[in-house]
Parts: sequence; C-alpha cells; structure tokens
Amino acid sequence: MQRFRSIPLTLLVLAGLLAAIGCGQFFPSSNSITALAIAPTNTTLAPGVTQQYTATATYGNNTTADVTTSVTWSTSPTATATVNSTGLVTAVALGTATVKATSGNVIASTGLTVTTKQISSIAIQPLTQNLNVSSANGPTTVQFTATATYKDGSTGDITAISTWTSVSSTSSVTISSTGLATAVAVGTATITDNSGGVTSNSATVTVSP
Repeated sequence: MQRFRSIPLTLLVLAGLLAAIGCGQFFPSSNSITALAIAPTNTTLAPGVTQQYTATATYGNNTTADVTTSVTWSTSPTATATVNSTGLVTAVALGTATVKATSGNVIASTGLTVTTKQISSIAIQPLTQNLNVSSANGPTTVQFTATATYKDGSTGDITAISTWTSVSSTSSVTISSTGLATAVAVGTATITDNSGGVTSNSATVTVSP
C-alpha cells in the first residue's frame, strides 16, 4: 500500500515561488536600481559645444534619485561626441551619436545630433566684476562664461570655442581664449565675446591696486 500521497503540483509551484522571493529573484531590493532615465533627450549641438547630461535612477521601492556622478557614461562613436565621468558631453564633429548611462545591468541611452547651427545671440557672465592687481587685496582673476542662443531656440556653452576680447585704455585686463580674465593694471576694461559673426553683451571689469 502506498503510504505517501503525491505532493500536489500547486504546492510545489508555491514552494518554488516562495524560495525565489526569498532570494530576491522576483522582487528587487529597495536599494537596487531597476531603471535609469537620462536628460536631455535627442539633443542637437554644434561642434565644440558642451552639454551637461543628468541620470535619474528608479529603485526597487519606486523611489528616485540623481545618480549623474555615479553611473558610467559613454558615447558612440567618440569621433562625433565625447563624455566625461560626470556626464558632460562635448560635440566633436558633424554626425549622430548615442549617449549612454550604465549602472550594473541597467542602461539608458539617447540620441545626439551634431550639426552646424546659426547663433542668434550670445550672453556672457558675470556682467560686472571687481579685481585687484595684488592678490593680497582680493581676487586677481575671474572666469567668464558665454552661452549661445541658436535660431532654433536651443542654447549651448561656447565659452571655450569663441573669441574673447578685452578693451581698456590702460590694458588693465587680459583675457584668455577660454574666458579667464586677469588683472594687470589699475583701470576699467570692457569684455565681449564673438562667435559666428555675433557679438555678445558687454561686461565691465574694474581693477583696483
């Protein structure tokens, strides 16, 4: 006589399901990333222009967090665009590229088009700045930035790829190709930036002893 009855199939399935849940195979832990989203998406940049990307993670408990500096960034092909470890993308040459953020097995990506765009205006910052010839009396340098607004309404950082000019009667301020102004002598200088035949607003730097 058979002493033991066959275990019902439903009990076997239930036991396996419970074991899988206990091992975390069906429900991810609250601190594991289940999805990534990167922004902006499908951007268009001109060669030489930079764009900061961000990455947002969704976790197993449905909370979200900014993980821009902790994911792994990459672009393909790198001949068209490159990206650093914090998500700053630089457009290199005309073409299309993919920007990707990776965390473990979770990946998010978006397209990027590098094309020539016409600039409608350029805004530089800061508008006014006080510098000193001697570092003992205060700052001797200031970093200017230039933001281009294109005819399609988009914007881009052109600080490092435009032409900076410092004008003063006493040559009180010099400015580098990347927008770094340095006090040289007492006086006042006017700073402007130019790119694509468009000249920016002007900024004033006053230099004290």
